[in-house]
Amino acid sequence: MTKIQPGSLNAVYLKGSKHKFSFTVENDKDQPAKGTPFFHIKTHTKQQIYVVYDPVTLAPHEKRTFEFEVKLDLPVGEATASFCFEEETTNCVEKPIYIASEGPPIYVSFVWHHHQAPQFYPDGKLKDEWAFIHVAKGDFYSYEGGPYKVHMLLHKKQPGFIDVDHFSPSLLEQWQLFLEGKLDSKAASREDIKALLDSIREGVSQGKIEPLGSVYAHTVQGLLFRKAKQYGLEDFLRKLLSWEITVGLGIVEEVLGTRPRGMWTPEMFWHMELVGLYSSLGIDYTVLCEQHFIKSGGDKEDIYQPYLVRDSYTGSQIVVFFRDLALSNWVSFHVDFRDPEDADNAARRFVIELAKRREQHPGGIVVIALDGENWMIMPNYRKYAPSFLERIVEYMDQSNILVPTTLSGYLAKNPPKRTLNYLPTGSWIELTDRQWTGGVKDELWKEAMETMLLAEAAYQLLGKDSEKMLKDPSSPLYSLFKALAIGLDSDFYWYGDDKREQEFIKAWLAEARKIAKSILETVEVKISERTNSHVFLELTNRNQATATLSVAVQAEGYSSQIHVSVAPNASSRIPVYVSSDSATIRVSAGKVTITELKLAKTK
Repeated sequence: MTKIQPGSLNAVYLKGSKHKFSFTVENDKDQPAKGTPFFHIKTHTKQQIYVVYDPVTLAPHEKRTFEFEVKLDLPVGEATASFCFEEETTNCVEKPIYIASEGPPIYVSFVWHHHQAPQFYPDGKLKDEWAFIHVAKGDFYSYEGGPYKVHMLLHKKQPGFIDVDHFSPSLLEQWQLFLEGKLDSKAASREDIKALLDSIREGVSQGKIEPLGSVYAHTVQGLLFRKAKQYGLEDFLRKLLSWEITVGLGIVEEVLGTRPRGMWTPEMFWHMELVGLYSSLGIDYTVLCEQHFIKSGGDKEDIYQPYLVRDSYTGSQIVVFFRDLALSNWVSFHVDFRDPEDADNAARRFVIELAKRREQHPGGIVVIALDGENWMIMPNYRKYAPSFLERIVEYMDQSNILVPTTLSGYLAKNPPKRTLNYLPTGSWIELTDRQWTGGVKDELWKEAMETMLLAEAAYQLLGKDSEKMLKDPSSPLYSLFKALAIGLDSDFYWYGDDKREQEFIKAWLAEARKIAKSILETVEVKISERTNSHVFLELTNRNQATATLSVAVQAEGYSSQIHVSVAPNASSRIPVYVSSDSATIRVSAGKVTITELKLAKTK
C-alpha cells in the first residue's frame, strides 16, 4: 500500500479563485509501485474537478510530490478534495473543504471563562490548588504546562489569535496573593505565575485579548434573585452584587491594567434584574446562551448580531451577545481526539461550519463561549485539544472570510439594531437551576439565606457609614461581604453533594455570621426609666460608625415605629410611648431583632 500525504490545504476557498495544490505519494513497499496519481474535487451538486497524471512507477520507499494549479470554479458549498493513487485498487485521502462566495466576512469571537472559585479557608489555608495546578501541570501534545499556560502559549504561536478572556477576579486574586506570599502552594512556582500574568498583560496591551469583568466570586446571580425574594432580601442582594461587581472590576483593572467594559455572567444564569444592575455599574454588554435567545421577547432575528436588552420597568438597558450553542458545545464536550490528524480533521470541519454561517449571515458575529480550562481537562486531559484550537485559528486566518474579533471591537462598528424587552431567567443548563438545587443543596441555600439576613442587618445598622466601609478592605463590613460572597459561590453548590464542599460553604457562612454578630453586638439596649405612659430607652453604640436602628412598639390597639441614629461610641436616651398597657418593644437592625423587651401593665 502506498501512503498519501496532502500538502498544505485550506479549509475554505473563494469561488473562482486559483490555488496551487500538492500531494506526496510514498511507496512503503520493498518492490516498485506502478499507478496513476490524480486529484479530485466533488461538490454537493456533483460538479467536479479532475487533475490526472500520467502513470508513474515509484521505486521501493520512494516519495514523489505532485503539484498543480486549478481554478475553483465551483458552486458555493461544501466539497470533498481527494488525493489519490490508483494501482490495482485506488487509495485516496479525502479532506472536506468549503467553497465560499465573495463578499463581507463573518466575525468570530471566542469567549473563554477561565474561573477558579476562592479556594482558601477563612484562616488562609488552601482547600484546593487548581488555580496553580492548571498553570504548571498538564498533559498536552506539543504544549507544556496546564490549560492557563497553554492558552497563552497558543496566543504566542498564533499571532492572529484574538479573543475575549474572562480571568475571574477570584482567580486573579489567588495568583496575586501567592506572589505576595499570602497564599502557599507547591503546585506552581512564583516564576510560573509571574510569567503567565506578564503574558496576559502583554496580550491585553496589544489588543489581542479583551478582558471581561464579573462578580468577585462565581455567584449564580439569577438563582440568588429567586432565593432572595423568598426572604425579602432583593434590595440587599442588589447591594451585595453591586459590591461584588465593583470589587471584581477593580481586581481585573489592578492586575491586568484595564477596566473591562463587558461582563461574564456566571453560569449564564440570567435574571432581568441584572439589566439595571449591570448598566448602573458601567457594564456595556454580556454574553448569554442561544437558549435565552430562543425564549426571548422583542424584535429578534438571529443570534449572529448584538441586541439591546431593555428593562421596560426601569428603562435600563444593556447589550447582549448570544453564543452559538452547537459550536460552543462542540469545543466544550467533543475534543477528545486520537491523534493530531484527528484533531486537524475536526478543526477543518469546525471551520467549515463557521463558513456555512457566514454564507447566511455575512457581516455578523459568531460567539463561541465556554469554560476556558474544562474543555481541555474534563473528564480527563484531552491531549490534542490545544492542537484542535490551533488549527482552527490557522484555517480561519487562511479563509479571507472568517475574522477573529473581540466583542468590544465588533460592537464599536456594529451597534445593535434590534431591541429585546425580555430574556428568560435560567442558566446554560436548559435554563434550569437543577445543578445547584435539590436535597442537601437546598439545606445549604437555607443556611446561606439566613446568613444573608444577619449580613443585611449589619449593613443596615451601619447606616450612612456602610458605603465608606465597603470601600475599605480593612473594615469588618468589607470582610463580611467577602465572606458571604465566597459562601454563595456557585462552584461549591455545583458539588454540594460532596461533604468536603459542604464543609467549605459552612465555614465561610459561619465566618460571615461571626462578623455580622460582632457588628450587631456593639449595640446595647436597656430601660433607664418608665412612667405611666413612656419608657425611656438607653441605646449604647460601641461601634466606630453611627448605628442606625429601628424601635418598634406593639401594644393592645397601638403600634408605632421610629428610626434612631446613635453616634459612634456614644449613648442616646429616647422616650417611647407605651401607655399603661403591656407592650413589646423591639429594637432592630434591618430584619433582625437585636433586643426584645416585654413590658407588663403598670398599676
